[in-house]
Amino acid sequence: MPASFSLIASIARADVVLRFRKTTTIVILLIIAGSMYLIIPDVSTGNTLIQVDGARVIYNSEAIALGTAMTCSALLSIIGYYLVSNSLKRDILSRVGFIAAATPVTNAEYVLGKFFGNLLYLFGVMLACMVSAMLMFFVRGETFLNPFVFFEIYLWMILPGIVFCSATAIAFESLPKLSGRAGDLLFFFLWAFMLSFPAIMLENHPEAWWVQGLDMVGIVQVIHLTQENFHTTSMSIGFSEYDIAKAPIEFPGLVWSWSNVVFRMFTLIVPMVFVVLAWAGFHRFNPTRIKSSARHAGSNLLTRMNAMVKPLTRALEIVASFRTQEKITISFLNTIRADVVTTLASSPITTVAIIIFACISLFLDTVSLRSGVLPVVVVTLILALSDIATRDHSSGMMSLLFTVPMVKRNYVFWKFSSAFIVTLCFTLIPMSRLLFVEPMSAVSLFIGSCFIASGATGLGILTHSRKAFIGVFLMLLYVTLNSPKEPALDFAGFYGMTTPVIQLMYALITLAIIAAAEVRFRFAIRH
Repeated sequence: MPASFSLIASIARADVVLRFRKTTTIVILLIIAGSMYLIIPDVSTGNTLIQVDGARVIYNSEAIALGTAMTCSALLSIIGYYLVSNSLKRDILSRVGFIAAATPVTNAEYVLGKFFGNLLYLFGVMLACMVSAMLMFFVRGETFLNPFVFFEIYLWMILPGIVFCSATAIAFESLPKLSGRAGDLLFFFLWAFMLSFPAIMLENHPEAWWVQGLDMVGIVQVIHLTQENFHTTSMSIGFSEYDIAKAPIEFPGLVWSWSNVVFRMFTLIVPMVFVVLAWAGFHRFNPTRIKSSARHAGSNLLTRMNAMVKPLTRALEIVASFRTQEKITISFLNTIRADVVTTLASSPITTVAIIIFACISLFLDTVSLRSGVLPVVVVTLILALSDIATRDHSSGMMSLLFTVPMVKRNYVFWKFSSAFIVTLCFTLIPMSRLLFVEPMSAVSLFIGSCFIASGATGLGILTHSRKAFIGVFLMLLYVTLNSPKEPALDFAGFYGMTTPVIQLMYALITLAIIAAAEVRFRFAIRH
């Protein structure tokens, strides 16, 4: 038994050390440090972190710890999955997994090692959030700092979420049908369900105590807290306005009774089920099962649908055979066209989706088009563009591509142009219709198209993973659809409330993402 613990600890330690040495982790920690400044607003601006019945809560340790922990719990419970769901794939590509498979380590030990590696990494990210919040307390706080309160609240509020992410990530990687984009999309819907279902059940069925086992974010605990301490359900956590005329109220903090602790521990049952599934489905780097897995990364619902509609996309062969004049500038346009064709040919269902959305966009009224069809278009685009900037690197084609004139020098622009053209295939007709009815919405959709294309390109180049783009943009879409009165989140003109300032903001973010990707790419090819 001690030998097993030692093996599990060694696997987990190696995984954590490797992740923390990556540039991506440094970027994540910097983003966390900067985001805390935005999460905890200055009360002099009329905004606060927590408000109850319109009155703001005094910035004591308990309030800032709860407000930032709830925000981090909601974000980390989804982003965490996309941060750690590449453990097995990394070991396959580096061939380390085949060496590990030849050692006496058992399947259970390996899976548990990877699970704890994921968990420790996300726990480190959680600690970074907590330390950043405590540092911001010195800027925004109104009382004295109590670090033990921060650690207690962060531990009990965030731990179930990161355990869930760690277990789900290793399980989906081990199960062939969920190891690709289907699993990434399924996790998003699973996260959305577990974020909203406990609160809905508690409101309609207060006696349903078992629902707390699904409360990974801690919403049920906060609802109970609000009812017990303030005798109201009107509570807002996050950047929100408050009534200046009302006196500030003091938040007494969370009381962690044994029943509350037991209910939070109850949330660990579902993650443990996923760990067992990971152990049962682990291929132990068997070459035949890995190949079967690769076909299955493939052999899921999305791939079967692609196979069914493949004959309908034969027209792409005509586009692929088309050539412009062989001048240097025009030949670069040929490479963009070739990459667009590659994207559509590798996913025939994307081509069919373009045709379906084009027909719907021609006949649907503009309000339904803007608020009903465009969100579905964005989800489709997220799946279609997720690997546009990563497939060349993962398939080992970079060296060959760099022999093509102008590709190496303009690689980021090439990928962005390809992604933008695919995006326009979906959004051009809606954009044209909105232009004559709601010009500002059309402008927002154009900028949003650039924003999505830059996200697919930039995040793919910065992280060498499609999961960052999928996770960030699915979460952004979810928050946008649940905040219809917040113009700053309307990145694609869903609600027609975007102002020129917000449009400029997204345009600048688009340029910043492309610039960051260009710097990262230049640094990579020189080293």
